[in-house]
Amino acid sequence: MNSNWNIYKSWLLFVIMFFVSIMCPLSYGQAAESTLDKPRLWVLIEEKAIWILGTADISENPGQAEITLMEELGRLGYKVVDSATVRKNITQAKGLRTLEGDEHAAAAVGLQYGAQFSVVGKAISKLGKVELYETKMKSIHATVNARIIRNADARIVASASANASVAHLDEVIGGAMAIEKAARELAGKLDGSFQSLQTLNDSSETEIVLKISGLKSYRHLDNIMGFLENNVHGVEKVNLGNFTSGTAEVTIEYRGKLLDLAGYIARKKFVGFRLEPTHVTSNRIDIKIIIDAPTKETN
Repeated sequence: MNSNWNIYKSWLLFVIMFFVSIMCPLSYGQAAESTLDKPRLWVLIEEKAIWILGTADISENPGQAEITLMEELGRLGYKVVDSATVRKNITQAKGLRTLEGDEHAAAAVGLQYGAQFSVVGKAISKLGKVELYETKMKSIHATVNARIIRNADARIVASASANASVAHLDEVIGGAMAIEKAARELAGKLDGSFQSLQTLNDSSETEIVLKISGLKSYRHLDNIMGFLENNVHGVEKVNLGNFTSGTAEVTIEYRGKLLDLAGYIARKKFVGFRLEPTHVTSNRIDIKIIIDAPTKETN
């Protein structure tokens, strides 16, 4: 009897281990799949520390807030552009400070590195006015705020801020700790904002920006806009943003999958030209006009 019971327990343990070995990779795959739709970001945080001896500007190099936000957003499944690489190509600190305050400039840099959104903001740490009672510990306060810029049209779509305080003997170390603490909290808030944006996009029309280059005349543009408005399923509205020097920006309200739209545009044949999507993000398609080669007449 005991022998049969031992055999039964061994068989039962084998079955349990077998199903665990199957389900664990499946769970990992499902978790990985759930992050596939997370957008690509780039992060720029202007950081300052106000100490007893003055103010330290840490904007020229990635500071604690920027590093922490990149780390946390990456851990949450976002694809984050290496800010150090971006900074190497923007040599002047003045340029970095301009980007922090200029949504269009920040969006342009983000698009250059294939990012759908820019996360830009400021971080500041301050020394408290008094030391903690009967100790040499100093109270340091930090605030980190950021705006989410949609790079396709340079619009601010969300913003958030976080505060934190720590006590430390060293104001420099304490300032870094306070900023790190606030930045980790801010990353969670930004993640919530991105999820809200995704939910909104899934339940309503998405605003898509089409940047069309290589236009030889307004007639070409009018032909394309008419095609989008009258022939593409899911397009609710078509608006012309601007048309300058053969390049136009057209905004459409679209309900559907962006890749389906890009494929449909690529397959459409116009009279004398066709459209070639050259870059596709979550809310923008860059399109180049390809003029048909003239046919040779034969006698």
